[in-house]
Amino acid sequence: MGRPKTAVATIVLVAVVAGAGAVLAHATVPGKNGRIVFVGPSPNRLWVINPDGTGLRKLTITKGPRLSDKHPDWSPDGSKIAFERCEQICRVWTINPDGTGLKRLGPAGDDRAMPAWAPNGKLIAFSRGWGPVENGWIKFNDIFVMNASGGASRQVTHVTTSSPFSAGAVNPMWAPDGKRLVFEVQNSPRGDPANRRALFVINADGSEQRQLTPWSLNGSDPDWSPDGRTILFRSVPGREQHGNLYTINADGSDLNQLTRYPSPKAVFSGSFSPDGKWITFARFWGTDPYPAIFVMRVDGAGVRQVSPQGYNVAPDWGPSR
Repeated sequence: MGRPKTAVATIVLVAVVAGAGAVLAHATVPGKNGRIVFVGPSPNRLWVINPDGTGLRKLTITKGPRLSDKHPDWSPDGSKIAFERCEQICRVWTINPDGTGLKRLGPAGDDRAMPAWAPNGKLIAFSRGWGPVENGWIKFNDIFVMNASGGASRQVTHVTTSSPFSAGAVNPMWAPDGKRLVFEVQNSPRGDPANRRALFVINADGSEQRQLTPWSLNGSDPDWSPDGRTILFRSVPGREQHGNLYTINADGSDLNQLTRYPSPKAVFSGSFSPDGKWITFARFWGTDPYPAIFVMRVDGAGVRQVSPQGYNVAPDWGPSR
């Protein structure tokens, strides 16, 4: 669905299970493995945990059930976490990993979501929506970049400029060299093809946009590997919410399916570890009705559970400090 200005969770791009919201991954820069941040049970709050399952701690505390914290992304040096806080609209915030230093980035009335730190730590890419809403879709929705203090924003993509209400350009992720972005386009019923998703790559200056995955894969939730070679994403090819994780080379070659979980147990977004040897992701397990955070090797082997069950989604693996 699109980005209504009056909804709490502005964009729902992936499986919605038991009334939960969007679950997206974030860019990963090279480094030593640190903690994992993820979105915990409703009302959505951020939590951190060690990869071995120890040290579980709630990170954000918000007043009122209508506030929702989602889409966390570690800064390259591990000193901050950017995230999206939504009520009537969404805004980008940052917080220190010990829960201090909460700060809103950008104007109070500007609808900003899905932040992703640039590898140099000086810029943040985000999805911005503006204009009226029709049938649940906002008129314009594209990728922007701002500095890490929230100022000097500039538009990178122009997916919806000439086709209002037709799509949303969302979920930007940086290449480790900081020169390119991968992002997701979700088409509305007005789009071509209607109600489908695909990944695109664009230079950070807005030039040379190209499509990475076919619409038939219905790809979403990208994360760029720390070595810059591959992109992790989630594919939900059918109309059901069930999906699996794939990788594809940054040039569009060598599509590889990592997980093969049968329907109806949905797999959610994933994130590379900073050392590039592991992937953290969320999925259902056994008969439990809620997903948990897992890790596995980059070839899909060695799967083990990290967090307890309880609707834990959208993990991002941070660097060690």
